[in-house]
Amino acid sequence: MSTAPEPRQLMEAFEAFTAASQQLQERYEALQGQLGRLQSELETVIEAVPFAIWVLGEEGELRFSNRTEGMPGSFQDGPPPWETGAPAGLRHFKDPQGRERFFEQEIRPTGSGRIITLRDVTEAHLRAQQATREERLQAMGLMAAELAHEIRNPLGSLALFAGMLVEDLQAQPAQLELAQRVQESVQRMNTLVTNTLTFSRDLTPRVSPLPLAAFWNSIKASSGLPEAIAWDNLVPEEAHWSADPDLIRQVAVNLLQNAARAMEDREAPRLVLSAAPETLDGIPHWHLVLEDNGCGVPQETLARIFDPFFSTFGGGTGLGLAVSHRILVAHGGLLHLESRVDEGTKVHLRLPAA
Repeated sequence: MSTAPEPRQLMEAFEAFTAASQQLQERYEALQGQLGRLQSELETVIEAVPFAIWVLGEEGELRFSNRTEGMPGSFQDGPPPWETGAPAGLRHFKDPQGRERFFEQEIRPTGSGRIITLRDVTEAHLRAQQATREERLQAMGLMAAELAHEIRNPLGSLALFAGMLVEDLQAQPAQLELAQRVQESVQRMNTLVTNTLTFSRDLTPRVSPLPLAAFWNSIKASSGLPEAIAWDNLVPEEAHWSADPDLIRQVAVNLLQNAARAMEDREAPRLVLSAAPETLDGIPHWHLVLEDNGCGVPQETLARIFDPFFSTFGGGTGLGLAVSHRILVAHGGLLHLESRVDEGTKVHLRLPAA
């Protein structure tokens, strides 16, 4: 026969239960506080990472993101990452200022949805493109140099004889005109050979601080741009490149001449120059953009625009952009173009800041 517990035993058991409950409550509150701190620290870390993160549920609903406001600009190749149907892989993006960016998008499924990350790979993408282009240009340059050396000797003889012929025919106007045409053609050939040798030689820049606003104004003044072309130089006064002025002058003159030819038939031709600071590989750079509203370049042509001897203008040598590319590479810079037919062209130049 069982006996009922005494009141004292019941009190002791109740007190023990109360103490255990209090300890559990304290531990629960401590764990809650610890969890809150960990969550706060995790959110701080995620906010600080240099790429965007979206955590989506099974129905595509947004659970968390360090880019809750989205991304100012537009994706050129499909829906934004947080929407259904967004492709993985390399994404082409334009910011509100119209500048091109490239992102690597990854989609990782979870048990209850998916995690999407977006990492800026603009520099790596452009440098990979430029490295491939440089390998091709070096191979072409070696071949072009061999041809130029072979042509230069007989061309010198042609130039000498054409000059003598022009002197001897001064009294015969009809024959003199023909001789002068021969002489001009020889001079054009000699210019082409000289440019080819310039393109193929090694470049060693002698860098110094180059004030961008004043430098481009001086190039514009001496390049013979038509007065009808409006000129907006929006480059900040503090913008300086660390560059070789003579080499960069070749680049600038070529780019302005190309822009002028692209705008020959436009009603209101306009050139806009702007610059913004950037950091590439941990090194401060100035990103300069030269924009025209000319005829533009078709996308299928844009892929060949830096090839030697390829020109979209009749009578051009096709070496201007190829030489410009080599000069930018020699400085450790980046050069690329974006263009739309009948809208215009933007030339992007990135060089280390002084």
